[in-house]
Order: sequence, then structure tokens, then C-alpha cells
Amino acid sequence: MGVFAKLAKGTIAPEPGHPGLEPLQLANSDGSLYMRTETNLPARCIDGRRPTTPYAQVVPCAPGGSLSLLVALAAARGITDPLWGADELSNRLTWYGSEGHIHAGPDDRSSGCGALDGLSTIIDYANEQEPLLREVAAELGLPVQVTYPLASLKGQQIDTPGIYRMFDEKPDTKLTPLRGVHQEIAIIVNHEKGTTIDQNVLDQIGNIDVFDVDAWSLEVAADWLVDNYNVDRKRVASALSAFTVATLAILARPTMKVLHHG
Repeated sequence: MGVFAKLAKGTIAPEPGHPGLEPLQLANSDGSLYMRTETNLPARCIDGRRPTTPYAQVVPCAPGGSLSLLVALAAARGITDPLWGADELSNRLTWYGSEGHIHAGPDDRSSGCGALDGLSTIIDYANEQEPLLREVAAELGLPVQVTYPLASLKGQQIDTPGIYRMFDEKPDTKLTPLRGVHQEIAIIVNHEKGTTIDQNVLDQIGNIDVFDVDAWSLEVAADWLVDNYNVDRKRVASALSAFTVATLAILARPTMKVLHHG
């Protein structure tokens, strides 16, 4: 994937010839890698690492879980500090009947989730590399319809511990600690509506992880934000896409394999 390689500057990728790549590609192509979700709104992180406790629901994945919704909402409203919306978003998710998730590190809530801890860096990178980011988004099937969709958040230092706190105080939203180290060997962009990766299959392949982008659920998220906050759909959809692509670019090496499904 030449265009993504130009944008990516992270540290995560398998060694060449990793034995899990071939069976992963087979499971992806024949569909055995996927399972049905119980809800369509993204609430689990693209991070391949497992949680310390089992998820209560099988849900789609987006960077940082519900963090993606918060970023898109803040970008669409032009608010300079996304922390303002964390409390409101967690309340609205509870009202909707969804379990909102923000992902935490296993020991220290100031570290662990690259999407949250690197939020300011990711947003700035998305803006700095906007033309190239747009090319990558198109290759991934995530069109960015608005120019500089995260421009209103550029240069803002975001209070990530405050976002943790807002979600932690809500009885029906969760801070989910992740365990282990990154073992992602590929990025998978899933366009089959109502499905997500079955992590049991990854275990069967051989104790591997992947970055799981349930692209179809970003469209669901855009519709949900429009219905609940009366924001511009093109802007929130573009913000979701831009944040997803930039997060992957910050995490993954240029050599990371990118697979598509659906």
C-alpha cells in the first residue's frame, strides 16, 4: 500500500515473513475472521490488544472507542477544547443504550491508549498532512469530503486525564484497561456492515493482534451524531475518517500490511 507507507510514521509492524500473515489473509478472504456485532455504534478501540476484563458486548471498532465520536463532535462544532463534550457524550450514549468506552492503559490512565494519549499529535498530523491523508482515506474507502476536517482542533493541547475522568464518573460508560504489548501484524479495514473481527480466530492463528477498523460503523456514527447533535454530516463523517487514518499513521510503520474486507 504505497500511499499509506508515505503517511505512516509509527513503530508497529511485524517482521518480514511473519507466519501469521498468510493464515490471516486466508481468514480475511473467506470471511471466517468475522463475527456479528450486537450494536452498530463504534465503542471499542482499533487497538488489537485484549481488555483485562471481557467486553460486555460485541461492538464495532474505531480509534479510542467512543473517543472518535468525541473528536468528530468537537471538530464539527468548532470547539477548541473537546473536553467540554466528554460529559455530554457519555450521558447521551447512556441514554441511547450503548456502552461508551474510552480505553486506558493497564496501570496508569495517563498512558496506554495511543489514540487518546497522542490525541493532540494525531490531530496536528492530520492537518499538516491533509492532502496525503485524503489520498490514503480514499484508498481505505473512507472519503474525506471536507477540507481540513480537524482544523478547528489544530494546535490544542487536550486534557486527556480530564476525558478519562468524565467517562469514569458515568455508571454506564467504561474505562477499559488493555493488557499486554502490541502484536499487531496488519491493519484490517472492514466494510461489511454488522460485523467485526473475531479475536478468537486471531488466537487460533497464533496469538496475534491486528488493528481493526470497522469502517462501516463510522457511517453509523456520523448518522448518530447528526440525529443527536444536529451537526453537519459531511463534517462529522470527514472528521471520523481523518482521525482514523491519522491514528493509524501515527501507530504503524510504513511496512504494515493493509487488508480490506467487504
